[in-house]
Amino acid sequence: MAITLGKDQSDAPPFGGSGIISASFTQECDTIDISNRGNIGGSAGAPGRKAFKAGFVKKTWEIETHDVSGLITSLEAAGTAGSFSVMSVTENVSIDNAITYTVTAMEF
Repeated sequence: MAITLGKDQSDAPPFGGSGIISASFTQECDTIDISNRGNIGGSAGAPGRKAFKAGFVKKTWEIETHDVSGLITSLEAAGTAGSFSVMSVTENVSIDNAITYTVTAMEF
């Protein structure tokens, strides 16, 4: 099953293969305090202000699959094009003994 995201999606999935059940993509960044004496102190009687900028972007894929080895092989093969690293693999066993895996891959 190939995953195709919306027309405005700029980050193509770094993986392929069969057995993929679902995938979710998250992109976030922390704010960095860039306040300095010039913008905190202000002139006499003028209030100061804090200044913030966006930090580094952290991209995360969370993929649920039946074939964890095929997915990790696909991520390793895509490693030359990007810098996604597998952070965790979780095995999920349902009541009817169906086994799926959730793989979390992050780009730093």
